[in-house]
Amino acid sequence: MKPEDDPEARIRQLEQPLADYGAVELGTSQPPGTDYQTSALPPPVYGPPHQQPYPAQSPYSAPPFGVSFPPGPTKSGAPFGLIFGLVAVVVVVIVAGIGALVWTLSSATEEIAGRPGISIATGDDPRGGSVTIGPSREAPTWLPDDEPPKVAVAPAGGQYSVSGVDENETIECNGANISVSGVNNTVTLLGHCLSVSVSGVENQVTIDSVDQIGASGFDNQVTYHSGNPEVNVTSRNTVTRG
Repeated sequence: MKPEDDPEARIRQLEQPLADYGAVELGTSQPPGTDYQTSALPPPVYGPPHQQPYPAQSPYSAPPFGVSFPPGPTKSGAPFGLIFGLVAVVVVVIVAGIGALVWTLSSATEEIAGRPGISIATGDDPRGGSVTIGPSREAPTWLPDDEPPKVAVAPAGGQYSVSGVDENETIECNGANISVSGVNNTVTLLGHCLSVSVSGVENQVTIDSVDQIGASGFDNQVTYHSGNPEVNVTSRNTVTRG
């Protein structure tokens, strides 16, 4: 029989390493003649779990569960619509304020212009009087006619002439020679005149006393009050005593 076929020898051969390991644990040295060395077994090494690759995804499909993408870029600043709305509101407020101011001023002006007078009651007066301020009136641009006309004095024995348009003069003759011309003049001669000469158009001359009267031109009227003057008159002129 071969040694490897002997069961007892096979058992002893298997028990020998166990006996040697027990002796080492108990602190006993290994019997001579044995070359067996024992060492602790290294810990098992575990690799990362095998992960199945993700199937191909469409760019428009939803990402698989558990996968996140970085957020997209965000816009900074206020939107254009909000800015435009604020500008429109400010413009509307300004226009409304200007319109209200113009309406207030025009209403106040119409109220003052349409009021005939302002009555102010004096509460301190026991008689209960009042002061009324009426509307303003424009000053008259003409002078009343009741003022006496100014009298001019002719030089004694000299010459004095009146001319112009629509003049009204009163002259103290003082024995002078008077000449009247122009258009539509009214002349009053006081006292005694040496001579009166009238020409022009539509002049009216009144004389107190005169020695000589001459009338030429058109539509002139000469009236004297006293005396017997020498008259020299052309057509379309009148010399009368009155």
